[in-house]
Amino acid sequence: MSAVLELSGLHVGFGPGRPALRGVDLTLDRGEVLGLVGESGAGKTLTALAALGLLPREAAVRGSVRLLGTELVGLPVRDLARLRGRRIAMVFQDPLAAFTPVHRIGDQIGEVLRIHERPRPTRRSARRRAVELLTGLRVPEPERVARAYPHELSGGLRQRAMIAMAVAGRP
Repeated sequence: MSAVLELSGLHVGFGPGRPALRGVDLTLDRGEVLGLVGESGAGKTLTALAALGLLPREAAVRGSVRLLGTELVGLPVRDLARLRGRRIAMVFQDPLAAFTPVHRIGDQIGEVLRIHERPRPTRRSARRRAVELLTGLRVPEPERVARAYPHELSGGLRQRAMIAMAVAGRP
């Protein structure tokens, strides 16, 4: 089995003498599910952000992150942006902070679909597909959830909506 995602000797630092991650190694094969578990501040989110190339410019990243054989460390931002949502996605811990507060959930999921699907769907069909994604995740009252703003939903429903947004690009 070939690795879908492979991190090898991943180091992240924020200035001299300030290592944040030291030597992270992990391999995720097709069909596997991987959970990162650890105390607050252990580096779980930092590992994911480094893998996705979402760290601030001042972060020093060394080591290797390979996605389907493509090295991501040092890849130009434009190339990374093409992979995000299509080949790899992340569900953030705090979906309230990840969603745009002034846009409805269905519109935000629909926007991901409009970015990644070809041919590009209309806003109406993307919104319909957003409801289908919510339904597939067994979200109760998916039409109501799609019409809601993030602050109108419980934390659990926001998390499921964030999962729908993450899988919308079929990574």
